[in-house]
Amino acid sequence: MTAVTIVDPIHDGATDPVLVWNHEEASWWCLFAHRRANTKIGGPPRIGRCHGSQVGVASSADGGRSWLYRGTLALPVERGTNTFWGPDVVWHDGAYHMFVTFIRGVPDDPAWDTHGRPSPWHRQVHHLTSADLWDWEHVSRLDLGTDHAVDPYVFPMPAGGWGLWFKDEARGGSIWRATSADLYEWKVADRALEDWHEGPSLFELGGAIWMLAESRDGLVAYRSGDALTWEPRGPLVVPGETARQPNVLPVGAGKACITYYVQTGTDSFGEAVPTAGQASVIRVAELGLAGGDLECRTGVVAELPLRAARMSDTR
Repeated sequence: MTAVTIVDPIHDGATDPVLVWNHEEASWWCLFAHRRANTKIGGPPRIGRCHGSQVGVASSADGGRSWLYRGTLALPVERGTNTFWGPDVVWHDGAYHMFVTFIRGVPDDPAWDTHGRPSPWHRQVHHLTSADLWDWEHVSRLDLGTDHAVDPYVFPMPAGGWGLWFKDEARGGSIWRATSADLYEWKVADRALEDWHEGPSLFELGGAIWMLAESRDGLVAYRSGDALTWEPRGPLVVPGETARQPNVLPVGAGKACITYYVQTGTDSFGEAVPTAGQASVIRVAELGLAGGDLECRTGVVAELPLRAARMSDTR
């Protein structure tokens, strides 16, 4: 199977992907941040195009061979036009649980001031639940000890309970971990990764737990046996791409499906976007092991199961 691209035909700004099985439709969904890359055509690039983003939906009924754009979700966090980044979804006890970054309104000022301090607009992680992936109920804002939390990712802890990894932009962009017994009550536990990272994604492959995240130099991999301590395993090279915000879904023995976004500078028809740099698409490729480390194969994609009704509750 050749590599697959998921596009946003409205704003040419698909970022932050996550794959989830829709039990009701019996299809795969890709949820993503719907960045408004092609707004303010003819004007200067503005940071506001990265905000006002809703959670977009694309679906595939053929095991990931093709994807259909379905629109956006109406997430009931606050009234008005707001900003959503980095959705993550887990299926547990008959319900979908979404953890998503929320920013009030559509800021058009930089995230950092001239001294490198976070701006006053807050980034929060919110929890919502759904029975069908379309209609969502707001549960809570998570208290993560910071007003600058982004990119949540939830994964079951080997010893029981759940972990939530997130980037704290107020503490140098390091990755922190919170824990929960039930997905509802969370407590910050520790710092998982030093230095600047974003978009952490955890998964099991080859008998180990892996964390893949974006660093200032590209994607980097970490390996663990307990999801508590992490061994650096170096960069993950994505041939021919500058990959961002990875998400990984194991699909078979020693193989996984990796989604990530790349900034193209053009729209889905290949035409230049005046607000260049932010136009983006989502790629789907195969992730495997080579010599005990991760290897990305962009020429193929691990085919998603056509039926996943018996997928476990742990991602």
